[in-house]
Amino acid sequence: MGTASPQEVLSRVLRRTGLAFPRGVVGEEVAALAAALESPSSSPARLERLVAAASESLWPDLAASTAAAVRMHRDRATGQDAEDLETALGWAERDDPGNPLARALVVRAAQELAASLARAEQILAQADAAVAEGGRGAAVAAARAVGAAATALLDLDPEDFAAEIAEYVEAGEDGDALDALSRRTGDMETRAWAREAVRVLDSAAAPAASRAARDLAAGDPPDDAAEDAVWVPVMLALVEEAFERALAGQVDREPAS
Repeated sequence: MGTASPQEVLSRVLRRTGLAFPRGVVGEEVAALAAALESPSSSPARLERLVAAASESLWPDLAASTAAAVRMHRDRATGQDAEDLETALGWAERDDPGNPLARALVVRAAQELAASLARAEQILAQADAAVAEGGRGAAVAAARAVGAAATALLDLDPEDFAAEIAEYVEAGEDGDALDALSRRTGDMETRAWAREAVRVLDSAAAPAASRAARDLAAGDPPDDAAEDAVWVPVMLALVEEAFERALAGQVDREPAS
């Protein structure tokens, strides 16, 4: 049996561990790579330059945390998994941003960002007709779309806010409860990140919804998270998703009649 290639080792390691760069740290270099990956006109040479640029930008700040994560997985693994992770740890401990693990994680980050952007544009497209009609219904449709799109772009999960959502439900799910939920969850850094993500949306398939989303995300976040026109819809989107998951789980547990 021959020695596995770096690509084979990386494929097994990433599939087993789910290693990925945090969405909040990916910047312009990864966004450029994501766009290039989606473009049929991108040449291999251009993609190589973009991968190198993104690796050089991210790896110095993420090498230590990545090595720690790989080490944790290795210490729990056995057999082939342990061997693969030992190889990956050797890459993770290198300062060179061109090492195979750094490059693989950059490509994964770009692919995930591209998928999130596609999902966000789909959400905007579904709301575009309602937004274009104007009036109160348009404002509600725009807010709901922004909340769902930002949730996709930031890769947020209701489970990350399970305790806060439970408190919201116990408090009666009214306006005061929503204000409290937004304030408990919406630190300034995360809310600024959400606005930055929404401001880049510009879907040709959803011009009205894209424009409304950018308008809602304009400027800096307000000091009070309960008055944040982006963060409040984000929390409502997460609450709705949490309810949908709970309902789906209840249906799955019900015996068939």
